[in-house]
Amino acid sequence: MSSRMHSRLEILREAAVDIRYLLERGYRKESVLRFVGDKYQLDKDERLILYRSIHSRSEVECIRKKMLEPSRIANEEAWVDGFNVLNTVEAALKMDLLVICDDGVVRDFSQVYGKYRLSPLTSYSLKLVLEELKILNASYVRVLYDSQISRSGEAAEMTREIIFSLGLRGDAETVKTVDSLLSKTDAIVCTSDSIILSACKRFFDLAGYIITNKLKNVKLCAL
Repeated sequence: MSSRMHSRLEILREAAVDIRYLLERGYRKESVLRFVGDKYQLDKDERLILYRSIHSRSEVECIRKKMLEPSRIANEEAWVDGFNVLNTVEAALKMDLLVICDDGVVRDFSQVYGKYRLSPLTSYSLKLVLEELKILNASYVRVLYDSQISRSGEAAEMTREIIFSLGLRGDAETVKTVDSLLSKTDAIVCTSDSIILSACKRFFDLAGYIITNKLKNVKLCAL
């Protein structure tokens, strides 16, 4: 880690203390982020890291009670937030910043913004994800990709091919309502998206599990 990155992380940790303090006193998260971000002169990316990483005690309790252990995947359907999980695993392989957030979920901070570029890491990351679901003995795997994001069709096709090659029961598809489908399903949801996690019934941090248990030399930060 560069000295600049180390110094910025220390500043983010100081800012995180202030944010938690204000959240516990009932202030709105958006207002808190704006106030604290201005105080520490944080840029847009640093504010995003804090927004996605720091949660109130009530938010943490809500998310953690839905979080499942790996053993709970056996003989259950797993619905995967395709780009979300894929991006997080790819970020780990590229040694990008990964944070263990207040709710115990591992998140990356690469942003797709409607675009996705297939790379040699795409196939490798997908294999890691799907092989793990096979090892965990999921009964069926459904991988959902946002149809609005470029290359989603190609990502879904590649996913179907890997599912078939592994002998998994499952499918991959592009849909316009990934968040809504994952929020309402009775299946186990695999994502780190806070909006989905707050609404879904139960989830497994699949990317976080792979990163912490299967990959070497990955450095996770905590704020």
